[in-house]
Amino acid sequence: MNVPMMIENKVTNSLRGSVLNLLNRDYQFIVGEKIQDMFAQDIVDLVDTCYKEPWKLDVGQILWYGAAVDEKPNYGKNSGKTRLTPCILTLINKEDLEMKKNGYSNKEIIQVKIIRLFNEAYEQLVLLTHSDAAFLFHTSTGTVGKVVNEYMRETGKIVPTRGIVHDIGRAMTHKKIIVRLYKEGYQTPEIARKTNHTLEACDRYIKAYKRVEKLNTKMSIDEIAQTLGMGKSLVKEYLNLIDDKEVK
Repeated sequence: MNVPMMIENKVTNSLRGSVLNLLNRDYQFIVGEKIQDMFAQDIVDLVDTCYKEPWKLDVGQILWYGAAVDEKPNYGKNSGKTRLTPCILTLINKEDLEMKKNGYSNKEIIQVKIIRLFNEAYEQLVLLTHSDAAFLFHTSTGTVGKVVNEYMRETGKIVPTRGIVHDIGRAMTHKKIIVRLYKEGYQTPEIARKTNHTLEACDRYIKAYKRVEKLNTKMSIDEIAQTLGMGKSLVKEYLNLIDDKEVK
């Protein structure tokens, strides 16, 4: 057995034994050896989930916490009540060094880094915010937002930030890309795959757009909003997508 595995087993066994001792000493109302054993194992599993072993990090990587993909926001849930999940992120790798060596500008390199960061986290079922990326790369949230929006506009790919995947705030660009793909003739399953969204989410955006489009020539913005039960700002956003023009 290698040294890291030996250490891991010792930590796990020590933790499990410590939890059992704690239950027997201070929580005797949790009766039954089987129940106590199950509880102790649950604690060990939770620790395994929430912490990564430092020897699994490569040079240029760090351990970071973000919102779990399935931790969707709802009314009354603030950041303190949001379940966080660990992920390993690459702040610098060989590609970055090669780009620097080949004369790429700092702006071009930071663009690659920011997009990679969000994608790496998402692959581990974790969502990062613009603030996370801004802090890790010592830049502003405005810069991060600009990089993300430009990338999506130029490539047609969705960057899986928390704001986009969980539909928080005024992240309109992903709706625009989804509707644009629909107008280009793509089917919903392919749109979902291209945009890292669920079929349900894509269907919801497309149906909302079609309803607004149908009423556009028959009603005012206020009337459309009232009829469809949407906010005026959301109606304007969908109207913007009909001809890709700005509605005042």
